Amino acid sequence: MQLKATDSKDFNNDGSISIQLDTSNINYLLNNPMPAFYVLFFKETNTFYYESINNFAQSLYKKDANWNAQPSHVLRFSKPFNESAIEEIFHLTLKKGKFQRTINEKVIAQSITVNTGDKILIDTDFNVADDGEIRKLIEGIGLEIINEGKWKDLIFVHKKASGNVASTSKYNLVLGIANYYNGNLIDALSFFRTSTNLKSELTEDLRNHLLFFDTTVKYSIGLISYEEYDRKMQQLETADNVGLYIKLEKAKRKYIESLNINSTDRYENFVSDINAIITDPKANDSIKLNAKCELILFEGYKNNMEYVKGVSMINALEESIGPNIQLRVDSAKRFISANETWFKNVQQLKEDAINTKNYFAYYIALINEVKINYEFEVYTANVFIVQDIPEFPKPEIPDKEPFFESMLEKISKAVSYFYHIGHIENTVAALSTKYEILHYLNRIEEAEKGLSDLESIIESYDLTEQKKKLEILKNNGATHQHFKVWMDKIFSESDAKKREYDEMRSEMIKMDEKESKVKEKSTTKNLHIHLFPIGHFQFPVEQKELVYEILNISMEARKTFDEMFKMVIPVANIYYNPISQEGYVDGKLADTGIEVWRNIFRVRKSFYENKFYRYEPSF
Repeated sequence: MQLKATDSKDFNNDGSISIQLDTSNINYLLNNPMPAFYVLFFKETNTFYYESINNFAQSLYKKDANWNAQPSHVLRFSKPFNESAIEEIFHLTLKKGKFQRTINEKVIAQSITVNTGDKILIDTDFNVADDGEIRKLIEGIGLEIINEGKWKDLIFVHKKASGNVASTSKYNLVLGIANYYNGNLIDALSFFRTSTNLKSELTEDLRNHLLFFDTTVKYSIGLISYEEYDRKMQQLETADNVGLYIKLEKAKRKYIESLNINSTDRYENFVSDINAIITDPKANDSIKLNAKCELILFEGYKNNMEYVKGVSMINALEESIGPNIQLRVDSAKRFISANETWFKNVQQLKEDAINTKNYFAYYIALINEVKINYEFEVYTANVFIVQDIPEFPKPEIPDKEPFFESMLEKISKAVSYFYHIGHIENTVAALSTKYEILHYLNRIEEAEKGLSDLESIIESYDLTEQKKKLEILKNNGATHQHFKVWMDKIFSESDAKKREYDEMRSEMIKMDEKESKVKEKSTTKNLHIHLFPIGHFQFPVEQKELVYEILNISMEARKTFDEMFKMVIPVANIYYNPISQEGYVDGKLADTGIEVWRNIFRVRKSFYENKFYRYEPSF
């Protein structure tokens, strides 16, 4: 601290006081590593002022980078040297002193460590670290920080280090995973490549993690085929932790792709696969919550589709048998019960996520909850009971605006969270859902802005898979648009099937009319058979094998029919194709739609063309 004084009585226009300082004197103070100050005593007012040498030097440099070439400079004092100034100088001196001590410690530590290549790092706030500290931090808690969804923090810390910090396999693995979740796939691949070169340093569990993420990134950017990706994933299925994530993805894929399986069995198989993951002894809290999130989503989809099927079935039955209150009540009870259970499961899942501080899982659950609620609103707006019953009045439709606003608020929070932590894939998923809801509400301007944001993110990160989904979304691919197209198709197909059914029925009536004019009567020379549900027919005994072929009766069932022909008139339920047993079997319950009537028409037409005519039995 250097004391100056002046007996000048002049103030500058801004109230400051100027003195001339030699450049050599300024440099003298700058050479000291500790803070330095000029203090001025102004005799005219009996007041002390002060200024930091660093602030003065900065102002000189801003005016002229070659300020050292001048012999002297003017310093303008304006800050009074009071209690507040003393406090400021004290804290700055303490901070700079600790900083200098830390620097000395780092230099000593590095001097006794041979050829580490690590650098000492200093920021503008006098924070001191070195590559070794940063490496130790990221290797120690990096994976834990990633599990908390804070991979952006890891990337930020890494950028503060020097280029020498990424010198171990685990460090590169952690940074690769962080960049993968942040959408920086090329950077992630580079880290994984370095980690692979040093993978002998890793434990078996971490080597499995490396293989999983490296393979995923390579497949995502098209460096390997799906076959190679699938082969490597199969190798990892038995691995701890990472193997369970693979099983989860496999369970989802199997469920989505198994459309040819009975829907009930298909869903139960999926639930069984998910529960096996949740109850696995190797499963940690994170994988359990992820599995439950998927279960919530697909359970919601199933419940919504059960609603559509249930209402459609009621409408179909009531069209033929009239209104049925009990049927409606039973259907409503089943749906309400399933929906209440689902809602409780969602709330429990969100509570579990909050309690374990797994905010990543919490916001995934929130997105899934909104998706299901939005889909249900779309379904109920398009599929409803057709016939009115006075005893079963339709409930008044409540104002939906608050409910939709709640959904938009939830999905906006999810967008903010995933954008903040840098999980681009989930940011895209949340923005897509938000766009769908806004478009459904006909808030087109807001929806288009959201779509523009979505497109910008996808383009910035060059997300190939998301580009395809975006194109579908833009081309009437929102849930409400897709559902309307699906419903229109069903109604169109239903009308076409009804016309086809009426045409077949009309043709069969004409066949009956023509046969009624034929004088040939039933004789003992003919065999008789009851074709359920269209009536009794007769045919020459020598044509029995042809009849079996027309009816597509199995070889085993033919033996039964052979025996029955000797005693009674056998029954062939032609709702079935093939026919595997004699008798009515399930009767009219076997009527499953247009396909069975196409078979009935085929049989009737073949009998007519072969002159196997209808007859009325005498009993």
